Amino acid sequence: MDIRISIIEYHHRIGLPLGMRLSIKTLFFLLICSLAITYPATAAVKQGQACKKVGITSTSNGLKFTCVKSGKKLVWNQGVPIKKVNPIPANTPTPAPSPKVDPSPTPSATVTPTPTPTPEPIVLPTSFADLFENRKGISLAAWQKSSEIIKANKSKAGGLEIFTGPNTKPYYDDYPTAVSLVSRLFSNRGEPSRTIVIRYSYSDIAWAETTLRSKITADEFTWLNNNSGGKTFTGRCDDNSKNCRGAMQQTLFSGVSLIIQGVPNTLDINDPTMASRLKTGMLEAHEYFHALQRIPIMGKSEVWPHAWFREGGAEWVQNMAINFDDYKKYREFIKADCGFECGRLSETDIVEFLEKSNENYTPPNFNQYLDYNLGALFIEALVAIKGPDSVIDMYEQMGKKITFDQAFKNTFGVEWRYAIPILAKTIFANVKDGL
Repeated sequence: MDIRISIIEYHHRIGLPLGMRLSIKTLFFLLICSLAITYPATAAVKQGQACKKVGITSTSNGLKFTCVKSGKKLVWNQGVPIKKVNPIPANTPTPAPSPKVDPSPTPSATVTPTPTPTPEPIVLPTSFADLFENRKGISLAAWQKSSEIIKANKSKAGGLEIFTGPNTKPYYDDYPTAVSLVSRLFSNRGEPSRTIVIRYSYSDIAWAETTLRSKITADEFTWLNNNSGGKTFTGRCDDNSKNCRGAMQQTLFSGVSLIIQGVPNTLDINDPTMASRLKTGMLEAHEYFHALQRIPIMGKSEVWPHAWFREGGAEWVQNMAINFDDYKKYREFIKADCGFECGRLSETDIVEFLEKSNENYTPPNFNQYLDYNLGALFIEALVAIKGPDSVIDMYEQMGKKITFDQAFKNTFGVEWRYAIPILAKTIFANVKDGL
């Protein structure tokens, strides 16, 4: 209100006759009183209260509310914070400092924090029909299903006999725990009644052969050595570096499971997953799972699941078993395991890999380690849809002397030819997005 109004104007505004004379002091007093009148404030808006029209807004207590339709009612929503804008002060001359008086510290400006955006919920895939659409939920779906199974079951692993060379220093020395976690993940599946583990370094190769010969029959050793190309122990070692690494699992026809495990002298700093595999029990879990794969099919069929299914299955199981209670570590290993090599593949490459691979064959233009790391991504997607038991079910199906394609349809409910482009498109997109 402009206080510079004339006395006559003020007479009109307060309803006094023009002829009535008032003193200047009285008029000034009335003017001040009129300016001090307080009008009642609009009632505060609250979430859930009724409103009149969709889309109208109202502000209250630092929040902006919008009228929305909830069922058949119009109500105010929960409101969003109104960002405060601090005024920019005008430039003023800076006074010269006084030598006798210390200047008072300038108070810091109050910064209103920006609300953190709510992340979109992760939707878990349930079938091949929604696998690509809900691809961001593959890891969580596979991990949750499997973690719950491990937590709910107890190990039923058979006897475990571990022999370590006199000069060998394993990086992980709790074999029973790694084995028990795999056993708990596949509680409804058969397991070997006896497992013999031979761990050796390069200087213990002779010791390893002598020890194994003393644990199995001569015929069994001959069969094993022939099946390994005459390199049961040396096949995992390099003469130039005098180092052994990697492992092999075989099951004798007596049912005894053998794990031949080379132990390197040092870790390869250029291998981003070597420390995880050797120091956490992953390698032990990987090899023991191979024994479970063999039980439903060994001696029943000459045709086995594809190489990527075999090694990718063990690669996924080792990560799942060891990290069953830590989803963050589970995801970190996946990214480290397949980040670089898988990232070089196009969607067309992945289709070719799936179409041309078979039980003992990886297309020559592909790195064989893709059977492990890329294979693990395929297995994870299958587990997300059907659960971990489906990985063993494929072996049981093929133990009936049917083809991989037939076993796949029986296990996952779709034709393998139908699944290939969906898996390729899904995995390519996840790898491109950083997994």
